[in-house]
Amino acid sequence: MWFNNAHIYKFTKPFTTSEAELVDSFQAHLFRPCGSQDQQTQGWVSPIPGTEGLSHSANNNILVCLKTEEKILPSSVIKEALDEKVQLIEAERGQKVGKKEKQTIKEEITQQLLPKAFSRNSRLYAYINVTDQFIVVNSSSANKAENLLSFMRQCLGTLPVLPFKPEGDLMATMTLWVQKDQLPAPFEFAQDIELKALDEEAAVAKLKNHNVTEEEVQLHISNGKFVTKLGLVWSEKSKFVLNEEAVIKQIKFLDIVKEQTEDVPNEDKLAKFDADYAIMTGELNQLILELEKVIV
Repeated sequence: MWFNNAHIYKFTKPFTTSEAELVDSFQAHLFRPCGSQDQQTQGWVSPIPGTEGLSHSANNNILVCLKTEEKILPSSVIKEALDEKVQLIEAERGQKVGKKEKQTIKEEITQQLLPKAFSRNSRLYAYINVTDQFIVVNSSSANKAENLLSFMRQCLGTLPVLPFKPEGDLMATMTLWVQKDQLPAPFEFAQDIELKALDEEAAVAKLKNHNVTEEEVQLHISNGKFVTKLGLVWSEKSKFVLNEEAVIKQIKFLDIVKEQTEDVPNEDKLAKFDADYAIMTGELNQLILELEKVIV
């Protein structure tokens, strides 16, 4: 269980709900598969496949999982069926089908095709750090992360959180780090950077496997571009990309971290999951807390 993205949300009021109370609130919102007329369903499932518990915790970090099933119905298929139906009606009546009726026909066709559509299943993980009072969602999409929080809010009745963001301009901060080649410890530059101009053209420069303090990058900055994404290494333990919204993406835990669970046999899947999760949350929590110190 290794997160590769981190949308971070901080509690604005103390989170005092126990794990048992959290799980109890999930009972009315368990996952059920799509019925014949459902386009999408979602609900809570066990974060450990093959087990029944709706949560898993280690060191006061409560892991949960939201499962979504979505019917895949290509718009081109609906459009083709709609065009054929509209043409038949117009030929019979001798007049064009109105916009409102056309929408009704489209909805009817969608309902007819749904039972034949393929399904796509996805799982979205998040954990609540009760000690430090924040939630981490393993998603690169802000919309998906917000959806999970909204679903959790329905269960609990309230969830007072706000996205983790520095008070200052993070673009300006990251640009200054690169411009002056001064990065606060324990962070180091990786070799990925994205810069963007703030004028109408909004020109973007993306560089991979590139020394971010070299002349080419400095030239982009002197020409008015700001750093919007920056690859960083934390304490020689993990690599990641930090964006202007303070979202941590493309997290890669390095060998020095993953080697800590090598003595746990892969055959014992539950023990392996538990060990990986405990190590991952411990390292990621520390990374977040240290990152907060340098960007606030």
